[in-house]
Amino acid sequence: MKVIFQSIWDKHQYFGINVDIFGNFLCFCRMSIDSFKFRVLYCIWILGNKLNYCRKHKGDKYMENTVKNFIATHPSFTTGEIADALRTEFPNIGRSTIYHLLKLLCDKGEITRTRKGHFAVSGKKDYSYNLSDTAKAISSAVQNQYPLVAFQIWELYQMNEFVNHQMTKNTIFVEVENMLDESVFNQLFETYPHVLLNPSADEYYKYAGDETIVVRRLISEAPPGFGEYRQTSIEKLLVDLFGRGITGVIISRSEYRAIYEDAFKKYNINQAKMFRYARRRGIEKPIKEYIQKETNITLEDAK
Repeated sequence: MKVIFQSIWDKHQYFGINVDIFGNFLCFCRMSIDSFKFRVLYCIWILGNKLNYCRKHKGDKYMENTVKNFIATHPSFTTGEIADALRTEFPNIGRSTIYHLLKLLCDKGEITRTRKGHFAVSGKKDYSYNLSDTAKAISSAVQNQYPLVAFQIWELYQMNEFVNHQMTKNTIFVEVENMLDESVFNQLFETYPHVLLNPSADEYYKYAGDETIVVRRLISEAPPGFGEYRQTSIEKLLVDLFGRGITGVIISRSEYRAIYEDAFKKYNINQAKMFRYARRRGIEKPIKEYIQKETNITLEDAK
């Protein structure tokens, strides 16, 4: 037993835990009883805290299961209804906690807000796209060469899912954090024949080949990429259509309505993330106006 307590004591001493934080009682014990007995009390305190930690996280898991069970039997519901269900199991739960849970579920795409205080289970899915072998190879090469560099990758063929007129030539976009785009360009230029660095629309049309790679600067505060290959999020793709770069030139504006409506219909769109990025690019207002006037999409802040 003494060996066990000594082991726990040594472990916590190694991580620099200050024994004085245990309060006046333990400090008094430290002065009043021998060292081993004090360490016994110390270890009991540690084990007690570990138990409280486990109880708390078990409670969080139980609350999560309660919410999932409620959603499974309620395809649509109000804030009051889910609050009543939660308070049956957790009488002391606060309103802010309930609002936070609802926000998390909306962010995950598990539910959508139909109007103020009303929610419905989402039948949509998260966006994903199976990149071409070339795009996968490029992503892996950049990650191997520059493991700490922030970058995202997407390709023009992705938009064929949404547009009426299909893209016949692919372009792979590699967007790299500021000041490192040129290094990535030099790396890829050694392997691939058609690589352009931050081209203008005129340069793109003049030099693009059958499978062009465009390396350009990643705008700060862009929604993070996802997956093994650091793919660009659907929110960023939608916003960049309205940017001043070549994306908005390559894809005809006449296709925007189909792209937006199909994307919003099929996939979970994090509108907060999308418009935060649009605001960063200074194009939030024109995007919102376009959606409201030219599409059948109802935005969350309009519900």
